[in-house]
Amino acid sequence: MAEPQERAERAISMLMRLGISIVMPLWGLAMLILGIRNMSGWWIISGLIVGGLGALFFVGSPLTDPVFKDRRL
Repeated sequence: MAEPQERAERAISMLMRLGISIVMPLWGLAMLILGIRNMSGWWIISGLIVGGLGALFFVGSPLTDPVFKDRRL
């Protein structure tokens, strides 16, 4: 059985990963909106890339297993 310190470290690690995977798509969306509003190709492309990577991190997070059951074979 894992010690309390190990369990706490694992829990903090999972929460940090989930937090980052939630923030990244939101930041990508904000960048995309900035790009569309200012007609800036750089912000649009950056927003699409950051949002796409954030979505991949979110779907790949172990805390989303109950929602995305079919992603692992």
